[in-house]
Amino acid sequence: MPGVVDSALRRNVACPFCGLGCDDLTVAAGADGQLAVRAAGCDLSRQGFERRPLEATARIAGRAVERREAVAQAAAILAASRQPLIGGLATDVDGVRAAVGLAERIGGIVDHFGTDGLFRNLRVLQDSGWMTTTLGEVRNHMDCLLMVGPDPLATFPRFLELCVAPTQTLYDDGAKARRLFRLGPPGTGSGANTISELPCPLEQLPEAVSALRCLIADRRLQSTAIGGLPIERLREAAESLKAARYGVVVWAAAAFGFPGGDLMTQSLVDLVRDLNQGTRAAALPLTGSDNLLGANQVCTWQSGVPLRTSFAGGVPRHDSHLFAASRLLAAHEVDALVWISSFRAVAPPPSDVPTIALVATDTPFARPPEVVLPVGTPGVDHAGQIFRTDGVVAMPVAALRDSRLPSVADTLAEISKALDGGVRA
Repeated sequence: MPGVVDSALRRNVACPFCGLGCDDLTVAAGADGQLAVRAAGCDLSRQGFERRPLEATARIAGRAVERREAVAQAAAILAASRQPLIGGLATDVDGVRAAVGLAERIGGIVDHFGTDGLFRNLRVLQDSGWMTTTLGEVRNHMDCLLMVGPDPLATFPRFLELCVAPTQTLYDDGAKARRLFRLGPPGTGSGANTISELPCPLEQLPEAVSALRCLIADRRLQSTAIGGLPIERLREAAESLKAARYGVVVWAAAAFGFPGGDLMTQSLVDLVRDLNQGTRAAALPLTGSDNLLGANQVCTWQSGVPLRTSFAGGVPRHDSHLFAASRLLAAHEVDALVWISSFRAVAPPPSDVPTIALVATDTPFARPPEVVLPVGTPGVDHAGQIFRTDGVVAMPVAALRDSRLPSVADTLAEISKALDGGVRA
């Protein structure tokens, strides 16, 4: 790629562009700030790192302005607001801390654009608990894997490469014998190991998982097939999971957008619980892109409750339905939106709400927001921390170029300072 030279190689780079948090990339940086992934990348990492740095122009209603003028206009919108929403929330740990702090100050509501999938997991965890594992445990111990739902490689491209295919683990030197199954709509099924595909329409997954639990419990089934999938194919997966020394059930709840998606997660958690009656098994919910888990962690430790929390009454109030950003915008229950998306060029949802967009420089808009303040990407333009999908590691990400783009945390600090003397108590 033009402008990129091998003399500026950075090794063991952590990638912020999916929940896996891979930290083995090699990235080259050119004198013009252009980056290129040289080794250990994937399509998502290449798209993220190799975005061409663009001019960071602040705008008011589409008109280019000085940054301080845009900051002042953002502060004026928030000062006049009675119920503002801080949404998107796709930023690093420091950015989320600043966003929650600002919401507390102005009586706002916080939500991340990936929270729908997160709460399909959290509600089950809150109601019944679960037994989960980590990426390292999967890599080192797993000998039977069941993936449920659409092919996870679309959103977690290196999952099989890093956690399933390695020939060296802490306890084995050589390829580990593993049985791999995927129950869900047809996908690529690609990977270094052979995957037994169990094709099943998305809407019939709950029925298929229930049948699988019956087979694990040695209960009799009347059906001979579910959604075209022969029961005998499910029986093969059930017997392999029962015979495993360390079975793992993987899913991405963001894909369970059908009615009863929460119950789908509950069934998978119960399946793991069933397996533990006779062997060892664990769950691995794949989530956390755009630092979703980090946003939830920060909100929880700063307020005592998870995302979808309002600070309007002077104390944090959580409600996973009432304070969902999509519902609030559709019902016209907020009068200002601070939209944050620093990892990807994701525009705010269509609405007539005055919008302050803290976004990547190449973000397209259906209509010009009232204020646009370009921000840097954590792990590219500035250092930061993001949480990995298993929730046990806060990955440090480094600045790879000097783009002079401010972080979300710094930008929100500028807005907060501009509010001094003008915000209501």
